[in-house]
Amino acid sequence: MIRAFIVATLIAWLPGFMPGVALAHSHLKKSVPEAGATIAAGASEVRLQFNEVVEPRFSRITVEFKGRPVVSNPVASDPGDKTTLIVKFAEPLQAGNYKVNWQAVSADTHKVKGSFTFQVRP
Repeated sequence: MIRAFIVATLIAWLPGFMPGVALAHSHLKKSVPEAGATIAAGASEVRLQFNEVVEPRFSRITVEFKGRPVVSNPVASDPGDKTTLIVKFAEPLQAGNYKVNWQAVSADTHKVKGSFTFQVRP
């Protein structure tokens, strides 16, 4: 009887000690350019890396310059890293302040979103 109680208790508490079990959602690990960064003119893309695989067909990245969207290709995943989304611009970025708005859907269908800014200098 005591053995059954101990086993049941261990089974009940075990998930609490296992990191990332079913409760985790994807989150942004890294961006290029980084949030708040100042970069040289000529950037041609934004990359967002997440902690798990994301679905590009259900994800969005928009970059704004002076309140207007920058013309870009559709969001794609990095062929070598399915945790990274890329948006490539039709033309290199000019000097000024930019805002990135993103929404990503992970392979487990959870949606996360966020935004950040960066600056391009001449």
